[in-house]
Amino acid sequence: MIQFDLLRVEGTTRIPTPVADDIRVDLELDKIIEVASNGDKLIAETWLNTLLLKDSSEDAVRYRQEAVKDALVNRNAILSMYSIARDTLERVRRDVFIFRRDDPSSITRETARGIGILVDGLNSLLSILKSTNFSSKAFRDLVISLTANINESFISSARYIVGMFDYNKDIVFSVKVGSYNYLRDPALLVPKDEGSLFSRLLSFGKEYTYRLDPRDEAGSQILHDIKNWVLLRTASILLDAYNKMRRFFEDLMKQLSFYVGAINMSDFFTKMGLPQTYPDISSGRFAFEDLHCLSLAISSSRKPVPSTLEVNTDGAFAVLITGANRGGKTTFLKAVGQAILLARAGLFIPAKSFTIPAPGAVYTHFLRGEDRTLSYGKFEEEVRRFRGFAGLLRRGDFVLMDESFSSTNPVEASVVAENVVSALADSGVNVFYVTFLQDFIYNFTRKYGERAVLLVPERLSNGERTFRLVMGTLQPGFAMDLWAKLYRETMSGNK
Repeated sequence: MIQFDLLRVEGTTRIPTPVADDIRVDLELDKIIEVASNGDKLIAETWLNTLLLKDSSEDAVRYRQEAVKDALVNRNAILSMYSIARDTLERVRRDVFIFRRDDPSSITRETARGIGILVDGLNSLLSILKSTNFSSKAFRDLVISLTANINESFISSARYIVGMFDYNKDIVFSVKVGSYNYLRDPALLVPKDEGSLFSRLLSFGKEYTYRLDPRDEAGSQILHDIKNWVLLRTASILLDAYNKMRRFFEDLMKQLSFYVGAINMSDFFTKMGLPQTYPDISSGRFAFEDLHCLSLAISSSRKPVPSTLEVNTDGAFAVLITGANRGGKTTFLKAVGQAILLARAGLFIPAKSFTIPAPGAVYTHFLRGEDRTLSYGKFEEEVRRFRGFAGLLRRGDFVLMDESFSSTNPVEASVVAENVVSALADSGVNVFYVTFLQDFIYNFTRKYGERAVLLVPERLSNGERTFRLVMGTLQPGFAMDLWAKLYRETMSGNK
């Protein structure tokens, strides 16, 4: 039996749908998946499921990471294997029709046809695997398992057996008549090759043939029933073999689709000139250099302004992001969330370097627009959405919040935010929070010291904004810029 695991996601679960949908929308995952899938629905499904895994260990991340590197080096082999699996399954869907499970004769013929198609696919896969030098454990284990179970002798034997049940050939069988005319000892017979020397040597003596009258419908039905009785066990064995071989190709195609998506994404990185790095996992450190927002690069077709951050602390931390609008705060939040998801999946990141303390899950709580269909208030809607994933949180996870709890007054919102973020940090959950709640920022940064990092939009001496975030202190908003501008214009006019 061929056994392989290219993704190492067995036993892991996906984040529940309502919460996963929020993450998908907030972090603009559809844009990323569209580039990776290039219109292939299976790739899109596999990528989404892998990005939104609830559980991911460091070993699993490194396992997939090495496999991704291997796939990029051997891209032609991966693409060919995916194409073979897809075309083989398409041929099976087009040419094999198993309508009735109570007709052994039909099942035998159809499954034999399907096995013949699948064996052709196995033979093509075997030739590619033998000529490709894979280095990762994931793909080496696939090669070892496939070559241990499938060889030229197996393929030759399988094709011979399949040929016995070709529609253009008769099925030869024998039965014995026992006591009271009961039939016993059913056996399939290997058809003779009439032209072979062995057949001619054994063809001495008399042969007896009995032909049914064309009008003997009852006799024809009896022979049909006898043939079905003989084929009953054979049909079951062939159907089981057919189903197992088909499932192998389905599993192979599904798992290979992840790496085909990685190849497509790598091509996009090259086209856009984005840096491509594989993340590291180091306890107590969260850092990246020149991280780009991938969804923004996709939608704008250019390299976005990169961001850099370094947090070194024992335990969980909170990065608070504040400042005037249009300073790159939400873009920064999306870039961080996308990068963590890509890192957990074992994929490369659009950055010069990227390090996370643990491959924790990512949850989002972004500001929503007004929904008139709600039967409750906006603040209650925010609380309900937060409660939706609060029970899923574990130590090492990440929560990304964009103007959360801002639907109530600033005093009450600051109290709620401080209680929530403090509880998360004390529970070992890392937080990134875009907020304008000045009281909350002041109180939280004083209380948590080095575990609280404050980022603000960079502003040059002439007032120009660079759309970069830097570590800093509380800043005035656009009001001060407008005041300064009006003051300069007024003074200039007075002169």
